[in-house]
Amino acid sequence: MNNRSDFKTDKSYILIALLLVLGMAGVFLFINFTPHTSILGIALNIFIAIFSLTQLFPYSSWVSYIISSLLFIGSSYSLLINTQEILISSGIGTGIFLITTILCNLYTKQIQQLNEKHTRLQQVIDSLLIYDQNTSLMRWKFAKQALSTEILRGRRYQNDVSLVLFDIRNKEQFPPVDIRRIRRSVAEIIQNSIRIEIDIGFINDVMGLILPETGSSGAQVLTDRLIKRFARKVDAHIVAGITSFPQDAVTEEEIIEKTEDALRIALHSDRTLINYHSLHREQAVEVQEQEEDESTQPIQLGKEQSFQQDYITILENINLDENEWIVWIEGFNQMSDLIQVQNSLLASDYVEDLEFLFLQANHLVVRIRSSSERLVKESQPFPGWHVKKTNIANHYLLIVKEESDHNSNAA
Repeated sequence: MNNRSDFKTDKSYILIALLLVLGMAGVFLFINFTPHTSILGIALNIFIAIFSLTQLFPYSSWVSYIISSLLFIGSSYSLLINTQEILISSGIGTGIFLITTILCNLYTKQIQQLNEKHTRLQQVIDSLLIYDQNTSLMRWKFAKQALSTEILRGRRYQNDVSLVLFDIRNKEQFPPVDIRRIRRSVAEIIQNSIRIEIDIGFINDVMGLILPETGSSGAQVLTDRLIKRFARKVDAHIVAGITSFPQDAVTEEEIIEKTEDALRIALHSDRTLINYHSLHREQAVEVQEQEEDESTQPIQLGKEQSFQQDYITILENINLDENEWIVWIEGFNQMSDLIQVQNSLLASDYVEDLEFLFLQANHLVVRIRSSSERLVKESQPFPGWHVKKTNIANHYLLIVKEESDHNSNAA
């Protein structure tokens, strides 16, 4: 992977060098063979290079080449009398213009490929980050998996689980820089106020908390205390919505949806905290007081945590089919090798698809879908990789690059 990247970079330097050599050669040819139109030829060649390298619009390089060639041929025809001189001048000019256009196109294409590769690599890196870099809270992609796991654990051991969502009232009135600053302040207060080894703070479009072993009343006490701290230290109005398992919802989707409903009511009312359980009870009382015969439905409105526990939580929530495996790739220490690892594993006849999960120490953890249900019993399932350990019951594999590949990479 590194060799390929270095080759592409070297190729860009080579193209720049060729453009410089061509420019100097063009000046020499124009001055010595087309003295009457030399200044125009040099200027038009520079014009082509600028248009081709900047790519102001599609096919700008070829448009500039055609315009420059026509201008140069027309000037040669006007200034020169001898037909042979006209042909020589026109041929030299259009030839230099054509080579300049081709080299500039090759260079811009090379730069575009390097930029696309960098963008893809950055996207993969971002998808592997468990914690948000701005607030140090867990990203929603992983927090959602943790919520599902806590609900499953709550069913098994009859424990409560609460979900809290926070947002800024009238957020659209704040510029982006202020919103980032407010979110950092809120995140710092959250991290300093929760049980670090148990509670999970997270961030997405809104911020929130997963509170294992905490019922509706306990979540309300904690959230009320947090909102009071926000009011003292944050120059924005922070509101919250709360939903609890199993009082208000029994599935991951339900608890998320109802918490979003509660938060939406808080954002559009004069109340700072909406507990979905209390809201539902208030509606029941209101119905009873009005002595309505028909029943109504609940309202619907269209510091650092334990990283090891986070990884375990994520893995516990991954449901694997018979032909899916979790693969630990040992010795992974360069983010620039992500694409190389992906291509290497997908080159196997037994790998149909691959998904990056996260980084753990010097291991890259991925999920693969295999075309073989007997993957670990296949001979050399991953060409270029050695399978060090297997856990057939959990569908886990530990692989490492073979020594020959290590040595060649080091060389």
